[in-house]
Amino acid sequence: MSGSARYGSAKPIILVAVLIVAVAAAVWLWSRPASQPGVDAGRTIAEAFLKHIQEGHPDQAWEGTTAEFKSAQGKESFVRELKPVKFLGEPLEFASVQTVTVQQQPRTEYSFRAKTGETVRVVLGRENTSWKVDRWAR
Repeated sequence: MSGSARYGSAKPIILVAVLIVAVAAAVWLWSRPASQPGVDAGRTIAEAFLKHIQEGHPDQAWEGTTAEFKSAQGKESFVRELKPVKFLGEPLEFASVQTVTVQQQPRTEYSFRAKTGETVRVVLGRENTSWKVDRWAR
């Protein structure tokens, strides 16, 4: 068998290998989780967190947080921190959404405002396949 015959039979194998790599890369890019939630979906999560607090259910709010949030602030500490903050018991109005950087990663931050002017910011983070509250500040 001559060298040119071997080259002719190797050509389809190389093309198939390149095609497989290209398809694998496309599937990986397509199925990769989003780095941030959709604006409306994230807002719903942030509003649910704040509604639990407003309605006097801080345990339920705490359950909707990431493991990192829970590690940084235990449940008892979280509940204790909420008690003196009276405006969190009132309805809050959505104010804005922006992208912030946390540990060199983009995150979505939702801001809410009380009628008295105080604000609370809720930052979401991905945990496994779900978006949860990762940080909050008032």
